[in-house]
Amino acid sequence: MTKITKTPHIVFWILIPIILLTGFLKPDKTFYFNIHDTYYVLGLINLAVLISIIFAIIGFGYWVVIKLNRRLVNWLTVIHLIITVIGFCLILFIPFFLSDSNQDFGSHLTVTLSTLAAVCVQLLYLINIITAFIRKIN
Repeated sequence: MTKITKTPHIVFWILIPIILLTGFLKPDKTFYFNIHDTYYVLGLINLAVLISIIFAIIGFGYWVVIKLNRRLVNWLTVIHLIITVIGFCLILFIPFFLSDSNQDFGSHLTVTLSTLAAVCVQLLYLINIITAFIRKIN
């Protein structure tokens, strides 16, 4: 566990090729979701690239903090890492494993909840980065 809290950027950077590979395996797969009266259709490859960019930015932020010898809050780092990875992987893998005709309410609810959790937990990331710069240097 201490290895993860000392180098959380490695976890995000290792997951980038895995997520991109998942998107390239079924590039024609689409996921649609409804917001009010509008249906949005998103390709799995586009979703994989978007999640990879988000993971690269998060990993870069953690890397900068560590290279500047700042101390992260360990429990914030662990909570952010776990919820972000699980949330974004659920967003990516639910459309991957479902057929286009099998996107029911349960899958939409799961994707909605995991999206909400993955987006809201990014506030913990910002709080962790800000407190790392406010704290004293190691």
